[in-house]
Amino acid sequence: MTLDSMGCLCSTTFRVSPNHLPWVLEGLVAGQVHNEIVVPEPTRTWARVALDRMLELA
Repeated sequence: MTLDSMGCLCSTTFRVSPNHLPWVLEGLVAGQVHNEIVVPEPTRTWARVALDRMLELA
C-alpha cells in the first residue's frame, strides 16, 4: 500500500509507504536525515519554486 490513492506514475514517489513516512519524520525530529538528496544550483532554486507551487495547491 502506498500513500498515493491515485496511482502515482513517478518511479520513486510511489514507493513512499505508510511505514516509511513515520520512520523518516521521526529521524528528522531526532536530527537524522535519511536518504538525503543534494541538488546543485541553479537546479535547487527552480526545484524549490516547483515544490512551493505544488504545496500551494495542497
